[in-house]
Amino acid sequence: MLSHLATYDGKTFDSHAALLNQRPCASKIVYRITSDGNYRLDASSSGCDASYVNIQQRLYSKNVWKIDGSKIFIGGKEGIGHTYTLTFSGDKMIWKSEYGDVITYQKL
Repeated sequence: MLSHLATYDGKTFDSHAALLNQRPCASKIVYRITSDGNYRLDASSSGCDASYVNIQQRLYSKNVWKIDGSKIFIGGKEGIGHTYTLTFSGDKMIWKSEYGDVITYQKL
């Protein structure tokens, strides 16, 4: 993940940059979007403390993805989650929500 722009109370901020200020180890967290429909956070090589790694990986342990045209759904198998408009630019994948959030990933 390169950035996660979010808006709160009319102000836009990069929540990923804020996370990196608190936990620099999070820069080594990898998000795996696999061909079998799973969407996982992998913090095993991040160097973050074990309790943080465990909590984060459990939060993403059952997430799935599904693409329909230019829309990507991320959430649980029961259909609860978020849908984003999906675009690509070079080695970057950009998700934009209907609420204005923009998440940018870079392919490794």
